[in-house]
Amino acid sequence: MTRKHPLIEASKVVVSAGVWDVLSAKLAERAGFHTVVLSGYAVSASHLGEPDFGLLTQSEILDVARRICRAVSIRVIVDGDTGFGGPLNVIHMVESLIQMGAAGVILEDQTWPKRCGHMRGKSVVPMEEHLAKIRAAAEVRERLDPSFIITARTDARGPLGLDEAIRRGNAYRDAGASVIFVEAPESEAELKRITSEIAGLKTVNNIEGGKTPILPLERAHELGFVSVGFVLTGLYAAAKAIQDAYAHLLEHGSSAGLEDSMLSFEEFGELVGLEARYALDEKFGID
Repeated sequence: MTRKHPLIEASKVVVSAGVWDVLSAKLAERAGFHTVVLSGYAVSASHLGEPDFGLLTQSEILDVARRICRAVSIRVIVDGDTGFGGPLNVIHMVESLIQMGAAGVILEDQTWPKRCGHMRGKSVVPMEEHLAKIRAAAEVRERLDPSFIITARTDARGPLGLDEAIRRGNAYRDAGASVIFVEAPESEAELKRITSEIAGLKTVNNIEGGKTPILPLERAHELGFVSVGFVLTGLYAAAKAIQDAYAHLLEHGSSAGLEDSMLSFEEFGELVGLEARYALDEKFGID
């Protein structure tokens, strides 16, 4: 069993891992995470080989989400980007997510096509436009699953400043959001303003190399964040590991020397449930 940080063990802060497919979700579950975030950035990179530039469709993200929800028993929060349209599109998405067993959705107020919150050139829709989407999502939540988590994200910090981001955060909470997420604050002082000036629950997004300083978990808790996401750590680590393994193969013509950085055949079989499939095959197979 993975040893956990005391704040995580005591359920003082929810730390979520970013995932992009069933395998990464199963690895997060195996490590001991109780919550994962299906990252649009990571799905765009892994499924399309493209940056997070609004190229994914709602159907594509829902398809990945459905497969992950079926494969793991932990909470899956889905990056819903802007909702892929207006309130009706948001309603369809939230209904679909609840029906497949997802635990929540993240909805952001960027214009479409959106882009990663730590990239340049972002713009946001008028606040009232996103308020309508949050209200629509909240109505579906109350009708189908009151425990469903609606995380309202604002990207206003970059184009319009922190004051506007805080104003929007409070408005989105009043509209029915469960958690408020101000994307890409640029200092600890800004993080402190977010937690002190926005009511309700707040989350922070940690991206290695991004605009927001990654604070020790203790400090994030002291500031008042109830949730911390490391949404791209796994993706970046996996890409580096695969890159290094392939370079090793080309240089040495062998996988010898990689044993300590790989799962064994047996370990991987355990991860994907090989023995359970053997048992079913033996139960229903034809002699």
